[in-house]
Amino acid sequence: MRRAYRLRGVVQGVGFRPHVAKVATNFPISGFVGNDDESVFIEAQGSPDDIENFIAKMLATLPPLASVLQSISREIPELEGESGFKIAPSRRRLGVRTLIPPDTATCPDCRQEMTDPNNRRYHYPFITCTNCGPRATIMVDLPYDRDTTTMVKFPMCPACRVEYTDPENRRYHAQPVSCFDCGPVLWVSDTVNPNLRPPAGDRRPLIAAALSEARARLRSGEILAVKGIGGFHLMCDARNEEAVARLRERKNRGDKPFAVMTPSIKAARRLAQLDDSQLKELASPARPIMIAPFAPEYDLAPAVAPGLGDVGILLPYTPLHLELLSAECSEMALVATSGNLAGEPLCFTNEDALNRLSRIADGFVFHDRDIHLPMEDSVFLANPQVTIPSRRSRGYAPLPVSLPQAAAAPILAVGGELKNSFCLANGDWAHISGHIGDMGTLASQETLDRAVTQMLNFQHLRPEKIVCDLHPAYSTVSWAYRCAEQRDIELLQVQHHVAHAYSLLAERSHLDPAVIVAVDGTGYGTDGTIWGGEILEIAGAAWHRRAHLPTFSLVGGDRAVKYPWRVALGIAHDWNLEGITRKISTEIGDRQRKSTELELVKSQLNSGFGVVPTTSCGRLFDAAAAVLGICTSVTYEAQAAMELEHAASTWANRHLGAKAHHFGSYRELFEMLAEDGQEVGERAWHFHLGLAQLLATQAAETTQKAGIKTVGLTGGVALNRLFSSHFIRIMREDGYQVLTHQTVPPNDGGLCLGQAWAAVLDAC
Repeated sequence: MRRAYRLRGVVQGVGFRPHVAKVATNFPISGFVGNDDESVFIEAQGSPDDIENFIAKMLATLPPLASVLQSISREIPELEGESGFKIAPSRRRLGVRTLIPPDTATCPDCRQEMTDPNNRRYHYPFITCTNCGPRATIMVDLPYDRDTTTMVKFPMCPACRVEYTDPENRRYHAQPVSCFDCGPVLWVSDTVNPNLRPPAGDRRPLIAAALSEARARLRSGEILAVKGIGGFHLMCDARNEEAVARLRERKNRGDKPFAVMTPSIKAARRLAQLDDSQLKELASPARPIMIAPFAPEYDLAPAVAPGLGDVGILLPYTPLHLELLSAECSEMALVATSGNLAGEPLCFTNEDALNRLSRIADGFVFHDRDIHLPMEDSVFLANPQVTIPSRRSRGYAPLPVSLPQAAAAPILAVGGELKNSFCLANGDWAHISGHIGDMGTLASQETLDRAVTQMLNFQHLRPEKIVCDLHPAYSTVSWAYRCAEQRDIELLQVQHHVAHAYSLLAERSHLDPAVIVAVDGTGYGTDGTIWGGEILEIAGAAWHRRAHLPTFSLVGGDRAVKYPWRVALGIAHDWNLEGITRKISTEIGDRQRKSTELELVKSQLNSGFGVVPTTSCGRLFDAAAAVLGICTSVTYEAQAAMELEHAASTWANRHLGAKAHHFGSYRELFEMLAEDGQEVGERAWHFHLGLAQLLATQAAETTQKAGIKTVGLTGGVALNRLFSSHFIRIMREDGYQVLTHQTVPPNDGGLCLGQAWAAVLDAC
């Protein structure tokens, strides 16, 4: 028989055709492989078993940067007299664009060459090949070629040119290929009298001296702003308490935890509890940050993750990182936090880093390979049941998500206000940007504008519809209004939690009706109130709000988010919980000397002035943390919930096999919190399980009325591992199919996909 295959995904410039041809030599088949502007085409002739085994092995052993997102095959007439398997000439397809490959970590072959004294790239901090290195972040346009990347200013030396043009070489058409003789320069600069120009001279000794100086500065306790693949990191010794505390203070970081880069898997296991699948993800070519519980040997500075029992671990993913953690620094762990000011986008040019980071860093590690598309690190949460994406960026973006149904016309979905990413849906693909961040600053909004323009130019597309949130005060909504008016195209607004639900359904390609539990901190409701604990019935483009958490009063809006005791007082007032009112009054009035503010909040609750009704599930966690005395004021988003989960998990680990209480109402759940007969950690544990049980009960009631057996969990609260694991367990034990996020984040970082999918369905 003879079969024709068409494979779509990241299949250009990643060594795909040589890989297919090489695998084919292991089977008694004939045929050819080639590519066009958006796909790889294969024709294979032989026995059905041999063809099937050939395709299976080929897909199971893809080159590290290759990603097949869609495979279509059909049987075609056999060809007589064909022998062997060949690489066919490329075909051109007008009007189509290939996918942009993501940046990936240094491959084992390049790492080996870096440590080989006889190799010409020994200790070269920009080593790369077809299987690794920068891709999306250096691309200026498509098609992906040297002339359309920021490497165009580094003409290849004769030795690199030979590798680049040899089909049998690992660097065949590796666009970032370079060496000491023709590549970028690395140098260290002080913050005082900085040097933004690379030093002149022989690159090899200049780079060696810069690496040695950078390692010495890190060992001595300095903070360095280090330019990587997608932007700058702020780095320091993670075991040096003074250095970490100084970084926290200078960056105005509050108590928000830092990510930590360790030199190896072995070092990572000494710091974090990671199972085999999580270690595999940690060491994958994408090299995400993995948030996991402290290991018994954890010994980092307390200021790395104050008040928590988790640490965010990542491995070196650039040759520069490998060099910084090599030799005399091989036992170090480095804080590796985003190179930006609080609330601002990532610095990615030398000039911008110098302007914005000089008051934070003691020095800079610059290089002159330009970054065209900045890209933050990706983040995952290690969960016993499933590893949950918290931020989808470097290593994954801008790889698209396959839509369950093709978009009839290009759609631009601009996402949410926090953890912003945007989505360009076209045909079968939803192209999701990397993490941009919170939209509260002009710099962030300018970054969004620049990133959208870049993606539209890459894809040669003009959107015919723009989608945004409902919230009238969101800057993304204002941006969408302006863009729609300027381009004279349709604007569609999608309710926040409905977008969360559609994000989950699109990711999982679920087209049947489902009941979705969408739980987070804030979302503007269709009734003008703040939603956040919603049970939605979804059937195609139609959705209904079937149930929600009981409403309570939020006093002071953003100030209530910053001071969770305000949330607790609102719940106590509306749910008639005098015990909680007394506890909060004692804690805040006497111990924290906020009696004036306390009385003002009580007065507002009685009068209704400055009070907003809400069903926010995220605020329930804040209130519980305040009632238990764990956290009454926060310095970063979700701090109270994270510290509450830490207290609950710590207690549960000491009391394995403890039995959960059954609660008949949310009021009963909060009454339990005010009882002083149990440990704080025990009450925190019962709160998580009780909340999961109550929401599961509401979801089950909704599914029974609708005759639906599929339940989904989405929204920022789904990142709470203790809560989500118990909710999933309860629903599965009751026989439900449970949908959870595996590719895009359940928080607002995945909102744009749901907005885009809602627009696709709306057009049907």
